[in-house]
Amino acid sequence: MSQPMDRPYAGEADYAQLRDLLTAMPPLSGPAVYCTAGDLDWWRYSDDDPMAIQLVHLWFADAALLGFAWPKDDQVDLLAHPHYRDIEPAMLHWAESARRLNSKASEPLSLRAWAYDGDTRRTALLRGQGYVRTDTSFVYRSRTLDVPIPALHLPSGYTLRQLEGHAEIEQRVAVHRAAFTGSHMSVAKHCTLMDAPTYRADLDLVAVAPDGAFAAFGIVWLDIANRLGVFEPVGTHPAHRRQGLGQAILSEGMRRLQRLGARAVYVNSRGEDVAASRLYESVGFGLFDRNHAWKKSLYRTPAGSAPSDLLA
Repeated sequence: MSQPMDRPYAGEADYAQLRDLLTAMPPLSGPAVYCTAGDLDWWRYSDDDPMAIQLVHLWFADAALLGFAWPKDDQVDLLAHPHYRDIEPAMLHWAESARRLNSKASEPLSLRAWAYDGDTRRTALLRGQGYVRTDTSFVYRSRTLDVPIPALHLPSGYTLRQLEGHAEIEQRVAVHRAAFTGSHMSVAKHCTLMDAPTYRADLDLVAVAPDGAFAAFGIVWLDIANRLGVFEPVGTHPAHRRQGLGQAILSEGMRRLQRLGARAVYVNSRGEDVAASRLYESVGFGLFDRNHAWKKSLYRTPAGSAPSDLLA
């Protein structure tokens, strides 16, 4: 294979290659993948900036995609094929250069990158490049679908079903925004999300209260090639919490995945979110790793410098 080359994202053909790369990775990496094809669709189609995908940078050898970096504000996600992780230092250096060039002079200049605690190669790279592990983390959990799924229990008068098309999107957005303080979810954004390659209407679930209001929700993303599902996001309206609705969404989502041929399902939550941890553990999800943010302070780009000057 020739020397790796890198270039910016160039359009939908590249997006198809990103998804193909992520589909190829789980059999090689086990559960500790940094992103699945469903996660990628969620990242892209739920982003506040519909053009954020244009910031992605790709690494190739010949015509084969080896990995990509997805920068956003003061952080970057690095995804590399398990057999070609030698490109990760170059990916990190590119991300630092991009952060320097795109940051505002008035803001503190730093970059965060992510590493599983069990990924000793990535953590050694970050530590060696001056990054320090922060307390910010996501807890990643998985569950096999080969064992019994908890029975579906709903409070009296509540029902659970899939979203019934565009006419219900306003309600769907309202419960999402109520569940997640500060959410920027909108009708337009959810409409766009429904165009994502991995989105399935039968896996966009809502719990409906006796008065017809949406009380809880969850989307499941199915990677049929790997027989793998991902919950992202799951939430309950504050007025309807502590009634088992989150458990009901998860149980029904797992049953639907099982019928579609999935063998396992993933979910993650913020490390400090105790309620989410209890919810996922209550339906059989077990911890497989923690993904921590590592942070580094950067120096400013000297006037007149180009990215290549910083990567020499």
